[in-house]
Amino acid sequence: MMFRKLVLLAAVSIFTSTANAGLFDSNDFKCGRDDAVKALAEYIKDDASALLQSDFLTKSKFDYNKPVSAYQNMLDGITVNVSNASTGEEGSYGLNCTATIALQIPQETLDVVSSSPDYLRYVTGAYGKIKNGSVVWSDVSYNAKLADNKKEIIFKNFNKNDISDALFNVSVLAVNKDQIVKALSQDSLDEAQSAYKNADRELNAVWKELPDSARNALKKEQLVWVNEKTKKCGKLSDAYSEGINVNQRTGIYQCQAKMTNERISYLSGNNN
Repeated sequence: MMFRKLVLLAAVSIFTSTANAGLFDSNDFKCGRDDAVKALAEYIKDDASALLQSDFLTKSKFDYNKPVSAYQNMLDGITVNVSNASTGEEGSYGLNCTATIALQIPQETLDVVSSSPDYLRYVTGAYGKIKNGSVVWSDVSYNAKLADNKKEIIFKNFNKNDISDALFNVSVLAVNKDQIVKALSQDSLDEAQSAYKNADRELNAVWKELPDSARNALKKEQLVWVNEKTKKCGKLSDAYSEGINVNQRTGIYQCQAKMTNERISYLSGNNN
């Protein structure tokens, strides 16, 4: 963590530094002026890049199996849109500004969120809202001023400090989509398999506890149920086979577990 802090300081920490170099006209400088809006978008991208470079070295947040350039290229290609920028009174640190900031969400990131809604918080942070394929922050307040050299615009005091972090997150999630979705699918398969095995053990225990007369009377019915379960859910041998699609295997286990639990309730006399 200390190393990450040093890297971030070297890159200049978020919301306290120069955003863009160039030659800006100081006459009638406003928060919504084209140069100020462009500089703010580039500043957010620069800070997100610093977060990416730091985490790629420390692996404190994500795992990476591709070159850093793959993640950087994704980040560079994401549109940062600044709109509705307005200027308030000048404060002790430049102009008091408010704006709406939106980040385009790559389809790959949306696919990850669809696979596991838990990842939504990586995209929206604490305050962002999903709208038309973008994550949007409204009423973002900050200060902006021209540097003394008139070549840079300096930004400070943002009230939404999760924007750069969200840009960094969506970039990594997009590039890592395949490995994330694969891991999620494997987790779902393992969970479904475990649920089925637990239900199957319980069914066997319930069956053994039945009186001999009940087992003899139910034997044919039980065989019919087993065949019906296979017909409806699929073969367990397919669920075990790595040659079958993982989602199909998961579905077999889930269906088998459901029907097995229903059978347990029936045999235990708990079926409503």
